[in-house]
Amino acid sequence: MSINKDNAEKMIEDAAEMGQKAADRAKRSASEAFDAASDTMTQAKERAIEALDALTERANLYARKGLDTAVDMQDRAKREIQRAGDATAHYVEEQPLKSVAIAAGIGAAAAALVMMLNDRGRR
Repeated sequence: MSINKDNAEKMIEDAAEMGQKAADRAKRSASEAFDAASDTMTQAKERAIEALDALTERANLYARKGLDTAVDMQDRAKREIQRAGDATAHYVEEQPLKSVAIAAGIGAAAAALVMMLNDRGRR
């Protein structure tokens, strides 16, 4: 088979056209792959944001529960202290001499303890 000028030009044109088609297909495939990767990244970002929002909401819920519990405990402690104070005041009203004797005994014990600790500190 002999190749003449026309056949050679035709073969070159065909090869150039095939090369262009292959390049176009490669561009299209790369573009589709990029779009798919971009969509995947967008979806991953959205899922991460949703997960972070859920985690933040849960943390806020636990913080509110903790704060509510602390307020309840504070109220309960105040009531108990008030009740103990009322009971003490009632006892002092009912038993004034005993109350003075008990207070004097506690004061004497505290003074003895302080004196004993001071003596130890000097040695």
